[in-house]
Amino acid sequence: MTKVKICGLKNQTDIKCINTLSPDFAGFVMFFEKSNRNISPEKAQKLLSALDPNIKSVAVTVSPTEEQLEQIHTLGFDYVQIHGKISEKLLSECKTPVIRAINVSGIESIGDIENLDNVKGILFDSAVPGSGKSFDWSMLEKLPKNQKMLFLAGGLTADNVAKAVAQLRPFAVDVSSGVELADKSGKDFELVRTFIENARNSK
Repeated sequence: MTKVKICGLKNQTDIKCINTLSPDFAGFVMFFEKSNRNISPEKAQKLLSALDPNIKSVAVTVSPTEEQLEQIHTLGFDYVQIHGKISEKLLSECKTPVIRAINVSGIESIGDIENLDNVKGILFDSAVPGSGKSFDWSMLEKLPKNQKMLFLAGGLTADNVAKAVAQLRPFAVDVSSGVELADKSGKDFELVRTFIENARNSK
């Protein structure tokens, strides 16, 4: 069964929603002030303490520094999801298991991280991460299946996630803007519920 990651959690109401609906992963945007989903380490600590321990926590970052990665490790996140640029040295030395985000325009770079043991997953996102826009999923159909967890992100919603799962059978699907309230203040309980059901029940 394809797993589900709900990303961009930023308040206690979101945590209650997630604890009730039990996705497999919960994502928190860290050290990226351009995003309205960005939260401080202090807030992350409070949200993590309230999160169901059966749900894996993921710190979502863009081109993080060594100090930021150390702080994420200290906070106790299960994974760190890394977008943007990062040196292979810093990537290989990261103490927290890594989910490396790849924009579909940069799929050719997958080979560079295949052999890094602490890169546990690869997340495929649209060319503009966080845009809520989808991409041509057929680009991923011929990717070799390996030992890495493969996450599909970018423009997924409750309406199209079943189709995406049926087409690609990824390890997990990832959603943020597709399950938000209209005012972007947090997650919409019913959209999250429907997204999870449709992802898990796809034939």
